[in-house]
Amino acid sequence: MLNKLILASKSLQRKRILTDLGITYKAVPSYIDEHANGLKRPHAVAKNIALRKAEKVSEEYPDEWVLGCDTFVIMSNGEISLKPKNRSDARKTINLYRNSYCDVYSGLALVNKSLNKKFVQYEKTRLYFKNFSDKDREEFLDSGEWKGRSGSMTIEGRGGKWIKKIEGEYWNVVGLPVELLKEFLEKVE
Repeated sequence: MLNKLILASKSLQRKRILTDLGITYKAVPSYIDEHANGLKRPHAVAKNIALRKAEKVSEEYPDEWVLGCDTFVIMSNGEISLKPKNRSDARKTINLYRNSYCDVYSGLALVNKSLNKKFVQYEKTRLYFKNFSDKDREEFLDSGEWKGRSGSMTIEGRGGKWIKKIEGEYWNVVGLPVELLKEFLEKVE
């Protein structure tokens, strides 16, 4: 199994997961425009953005395997939950979780430009939430864990206690679908 790659990301969560898996990597953020390119279906958007991230970084590292990933949250009302702009924005998103669900999509792309090879797929995980109090919500907002996070929360943090059921892969919600990554890494050897 491949154990060295370029990570087209600055995500602390993705770095931690790769380190825990024993994979040697160099993190090189892609800084692409993460627009949907006219795509409508969540899985297509996730795959497209992940691939564009990997391809952008592979221009600089054509002989290396480059890993691109993009994770976002679709709320039960069908809206994409982007990273919150401020506390009020995060509060609106968190309120939608009460006694409801959301879907977390991650696109994953592994690219080697010199070999002209690429693997692209997506993972979807559904989270079901308990009913939580306004006090719980405000304590969470006070913690600041919502800052810079799609869906305004982290499963591995305080927001995780609100989850009553997970359908799909836990690591996908953290930010990197590990089982899908393992499948890709087995294909490159």
